[in-house]
Amino acid sequence: MIFHVVGAAGTFIFSKAAVLSFANPLVLTVIRGLGSSIVFLTFTGWKIPKPDFIFKEWLLLLGLGILLVPMNQFCFLKGLELSVPGHSALIYAMTPIGVLMLTSTITKKTPSFQKFLGVFIAFSGVIIVLRPWASGDQISELRLGDLWLIGAVCCWVLYTVLATDICRKKNALAVTAWSLILGVIVMLPFAAETLKNFDFSIVSNAGWFGLGYMILITSTAMMIVWNILLQHLTPVQVAITTNAQPLATTILASATAAMGFLPGDQDLGFLFFLGMVLSLSGIIIIQKTND
Repeated sequence: MIFHVVGAAGTFIFSKAAVLSFANPLVLTVIRGLGSSIVFLTFTGWKIPKPDFIFKEWLLLLGLGILLVPMNQFCFLKGLELSVPGHSALIYAMTPIGVLMLTSTITKKTPSFQKFLGVFIAFSGVIIVLRPWASGDQISELRLGDLWLIGAVCCWVLYTVLATDICRKKNALAVTAWSLILGVIVMLPFAAETLKNFDFSIVSNAGWFGLGYMILITSTAMMIVWNILLQHLTPVQVAITTNAQPLATTILASATAAMGFLPGDQDLGFLFFLGMVLSLSGIIIIQKTND
């Protein structure tokens, strides 16, 4: 879990550098997916078992792949293009709440009052960060980016819940690999022309580094860890690993911004910290509820 938190903090920072350099989230999403697919295919039959899925499982993997690549990863990079790493980490910290709400709906089990209170407090923190009452070009751009990030989290929540059962029945490495590969295959026809006409000479060293980080750490190592955790823990317990991401990302964002790696204002003012405290407090309240 510690690896996942540290890796996620780096993802929010280095992905921001990559998306600014590529200036095209669609191209970046496809290149990221292709790179990860090559890594997974290289290890298939060696470290990753060859697929042994039945037809219904292939259909599920296809659905998971669509959630993962064209939806989650694209929405994440599009949102990060307009928003900042601190916001993305805070919004992704809402994953346990999303998983809780979805699993409660599926199992038809009404959460306790304490959990409802935790959800209310956590979402109050997010509203403070979104600042719907504020105006201006900068805040409007941030808010639009945050909405894309919320969409990415919704896809990630759905992926987490739907992937749990097959991760327990099958090899988690194979599930990770083939859901991602199928997602890339689905996206390729829609991005082929854009990819063909893209000028890769505009990409900076920081952009290439960020892409490499996303391929090797985010889409490969962290995805494998996430799906392995789903083999042994409930979806809510796995999602709890996102709790420490806002603080870790804020520290890293402050340090990298000071070094000039992240350009511009990172929006780490009083309202952001107030929203972060409220959001994490709400999540902690939910976690401490046993029913």
